[in-house]
Amino acid sequence: MQRLGWAGAAEQWTAGLTGLPVLVQGAAVVGLLLLLTLSGLLLQFFSQPLVRGLEGYWVLLPGPRRRLRERLGRRADADIAALRPLAARPADSLDADALAERGRLARRVRSVPFDPRRRMPTRFGNVLRASEDRVRAHYGLDPVVCWPRLWLLLPDAARTEVLATRRSVHLTAHLWACAVLCCVWSVWSLWAVPLSLAVAATAYRGFLLSAARLHADVVESCFDLYRQQLYGSLRHPLPENPLAEYRAGRRLTTYLSAGSRRPEPLFTDPPSSAAPSGGPPPC
Repeated sequence: MQRLGWAGAAEQWTAGLTGLPVLVQGAAVVGLLLLLTLSGLLLQFFSQPLVRGLEGYWVLLPGPRRRLRERLGRRADADIAALRPLAARPADSLDADALAERGRLARRVRSVPFDPRRRMPTRFGNVLRASEDRVRAHYGLDPVVCWPRLWLLLPDAARTEVLATRRSVHLTAHLWACAVLCCVWSVWSLWAVPLSLAVAATAYRGFLLSAARLHADVVESCFDLYRQQLYGSLRHPLPENPLAEYRAGRRLTTYLSAGSRRPEPLFTDPPSSAAPSGGPPPC
C-alpha cells in the first residue's frame, strides 16, 4: 500500500466499492459523510482547548513548557538588545536597510511580553499575552477580568470585528489540527508525514500568527475606545489623566475580581444610554 501511495489506495478503494451492491455503496458513502460531519463537530467541540494548547498552556508538560519558554525568551531578549541602539537614533539618520531592520525588530518585540515571567512557550501564546500586558500597562485594567464586562457594552460594529478575527484564529487552528492529523495517512503513503507537517507549519507561521495579531489589535482597540463605558456602567468616576487612569484601572480590576468595602471612590450617576444586547464574550 505504501508503494502505491494515495492515488493507488484511492483506486483500490474505489474498485472495491464498485463491486459491492448498490445498497452497500450508499451505506459506505453515507458513513463517509457522517465521519466528515463528526470530525467537524469534534473540531468545534475541542476548538477552545485546541487554541489554549497552541497558546502553550501545557499543565501536564512543565519541562518542555519551561525549555521552550526559555528558548523564545533568549531570542526576545536578543531582539530587544538589537532594537535599542536603532530605536535611539532618529529615523532620518538611518539608511533603508537599518529602517527595515528596526521595523522588523519592533514587530517581533511587540509580539513578546516584556516581563520574562509572563512569556509563553509558543509564539502564538506570546502574541496574545503581550496584547494583554499592553492593556494592563496602559490603563491598569486586567483584560482577563474586565473583558467579559466590556464585551456587554460594545456596539454591534465592534463585536462584529472581534467575532470575525476570533473566527479566523479558530479556523486557522482547525487547519493546523487537520494537517497534523493527516499524518495518520502515512500508513498508505510515506509522503503524508512531510506534506502534512509542511501544511501545519504554513498554517501556523503564515496564517495563525497573523490572525492572532489582528485579533489582539482589535481587542486592544476595544479597550482604547470603549473603556470609558466600563467606568460609567460600574458608576466609577472617569480618571482625569494617564497616571490617575492607571491607578483607577487597577482599583477597578480589584473591585471586579475581589470586591471592595472601602468608602472610595464615590459612585457617579449611571449613564443614561442603554447597553447593547448581551451575549457571551468570545474567548
